[in-house]
Amino acid sequence: MVRIDQPVSVVWKIKDGKRGHENQSQGLVQALGRLAPIECVDVDVRTKGSTWLNYLSGSGTNFHGLSKPDLILGAGSRTHATLLAAGRATGAPTIVMMAPPRWIRSLFDLCIVPEHDGRSGSNIVTTKGVLNLIEPSKEKSSTKGLFLVGGASKHHDWNSRQVVEQMTRIIEHCPGIEWTATTSRRSPKETRAGLDSINIPNLTVVPVEQTDADWLPAQLAKANYVWVTEDSVSMVYEALSSGARVGVLAAPRKTGGSRVIRGVDRLIAEGQVLPFGNESCDLSTFEAPDALNEAARVARIVFDRFLRDG
Repeated sequence: MVRIDQPVSVVWKIKDGKRGHENQSQGLVQALGRLAPIECVDVDVRTKGSTWLNYLSGSGTNFHGLSKPDLILGAGSRTHATLLAAGRATGAPTIVMMAPPRWIRSLFDLCIVPEHDGRSGSNIVTTKGVLNLIEPSKEKSSTKGLFLVGGASKHHDWNSRQVVEQMTRIIEHCPGIEWTATTSRRSPKETRAGLDSINIPNLTVVPVEQTDADWLPAQLAKANYVWVTEDSVSMVYEALSSGARVGVLAAPRKTGGSRVIRGVDRLIAEGQVLPFGNESCDLSTFEAPDALNEAARVARIVFDRFLRDG
């Protein structure tokens, strides 16, 4: 990517303290920074948040002393009032990530929305999954594999035995791979116990409690093969963004066919990921698609629309 030579653009990043939301907004900021000089100013709604009254009155009392922004962005519903109040107070364009309620959608200059939410409009850019911090990696090892294990969610129930049985079959089928598995904060205790019971030499289990924010990006940079339980949709997209060959472990689905589940099924139908099956548990035979780089694609749209000098 050729970096563009122009004056530094000031970007206010409205944050709410949630790691998932922070990953989205920081992913876009980092991608913008790879395009052109960026100064990022964090505005935490927990200390500098605005109310809807601030927005309606046009006041921005919490923003004194901050560099005037060229762009304001954020993710999550708690950032909406502050985003719009800051935009009105400074005149800078506003970008929200994740689908806002329909009644305020038109108030933002741009909405970056996962395609499974089914939104469209002149101020909407759709993405495959949510934006993240992961970049395509050139450090992939053909002997490194990774399991990302979740738990019960809004869209899925959970069966620890089912997950462990799938993982065991994969490991036994691919004995030449050094596998690492980690859990999530949603993983129940019996899942961790089940992982420990696999007891196969080429599997290392690292519970989520023993990881930090840098652990997963480092693992994804190296792993050529990544299996993710289908409830962990954001991790599916992070694995795809790393350039890995990605498989999906089955988890019991709740009835109703949610948009999130339909999004996973779309990835399977498009050949982006391999679903676990009796005849499909070896990712080395799966023709991997090109790595997703949605943050870079969206950053180019944002830059051309709002930040390009002149």
